Amino acid sequence: MAYFILVFVAFGFISQIDCNSHYDNYTLIRLHPSTVDHQKSVTEFSDPSGEIEIMKESRGVNDTLDILVPPGKMKFVHDYANTNGLKLEEKQPNYGRTLQDVSERLPRRRILDRFSVFHYNSYDNMQEFIEGKAQRYPALVQLQELGKSYQGRKMRLVKISTRPNAKNPIIFVDAGVHGREWVAPAMALYLIHRLTVDPTAFVKGGELDGVDWYILPLVNPDGYEYTRSSRSNRMWRKTRSKHGASHCYGVDGNRNYGFKWAVSGVSNDPCHKETYAGPKPFSEPETQMVRNVMMDNAKRMKLYVSLHSYGQYLVYPWGYTGDFLPKQWKKLDDMARSVSNAVERAGGRPFKVLSAGKWYPAAGGSDDYAFGAAGVPYSYTMELTEGHEFAFPEELLETVLPQFYEGFKEFGARIKAEFGRQRKKREIMDTQ
Repeated sequence: MAYFILVFVAFGFISQIDCNSHYDNYTLIRLHPSTVDHQKSVTEFSDPSGEIEIMKESRGVNDTLDILVPPGKMKFVHDYANTNGLKLEEKQPNYGRTLQDVSERLPRRRILDRFSVFHYNSYDNMQEFIEGKAQRYPALVQLQELGKSYQGRKMRLVKISTRPNAKNPIIFVDAGVHGREWVAPAMALYLIHRLTVDPTAFVKGGELDGVDWYILPLVNPDGYEYTRSSRSNRMWRKTRSKHGASHCYGVDGNRNYGFKWAVSGVSNDPCHKETYAGPKPFSEPETQMVRNVMMDNAKRMKLYVSLHSYGQYLVYPWGYTGDFLPKQWKKLDDMARSVSNAVERAGGRPFKVLSAGKWYPAAGGSDDYAFGAAGVPYSYTMELTEGHEFAFPEELLETVLPQFYEGFKEFGARIKAEFGRQRKKREIMDTQ
């Protein structure tokens, strides 16, 4: 009996430890650059030990560098701020306690609640959702099997079109390349929902009039599910692959694309928590599948949008450098500002619009690959929400997702206006 009690107590103790987040003792700190010299200081910030996690890079003067700091590195950060004259804000002590323990609530939700586009849904629920759409609207929704993730999860592209054989211009949207960015796949699912049930999408001039939408709701299902497994794993960013003899897992999917791969803003260390670019371009099956969608549809694809969080940014190429812009930058900038205005008119916060490299140089991104390798004329990374870091409150999705949708309506209208007429002219010329 004593042995049983001892085992029971020990097991209870272990369980209690497993339920605690290792971020509980971390502090979310913001470093505020107010001058160009300050901006250089936050851009050059690094932790040689790798213990500090970058939550958000600074995009310029007056835009913060957000970092998660363990107790043993607090003095290091304060000393760095003092030495460089940076304002330091301790935004959230005991950061892990702000993270929801999803593993405890999911079984109850699965039994009692129906699927909702305003929830943070599991990978399995997402698959059931898109399967249901294809079954209910077979003339409108097609699912394309792309392959499987590193851990064997199916990845399927959702194609939405009222005339799939009309060779309409394609808008390709993906989401969830970083596991911890839950609001991104939520937005992708909401986009699928609205495009299939909203009556205005089908009318003349609507979102589906002359434009096809291809949506990949979850690029990194393995990393996403890992973040849902416990609060301790909630901030995981990378894939869950393993390469070579390293004991560390994962590659940053948004540093893994084969355009200017690894020339800037990456880590070559497999154990780096944030930006390991992988052993080679397209080392990850997940990025290979996104690449294949781009290249297989390159002639018709006119817009690519990769959904991320957080910070309310809408950025365009180049991402690998901030030294120069593509020749078409004014068109990219103009469309982005038009989308931002549409979101703001709907009650949302405006996006900060700039080139990704001016924000901070980072090579191997999907937006650069779409623009520079696949020849997609409009390519963007859309960072959703600010003020709540990666733990954006689920109860706010019902407010912000419809606001962001208005931006996608603007994307669709602009793509049709530019490329729909060109297609019509070509059709007329072909019949003459």
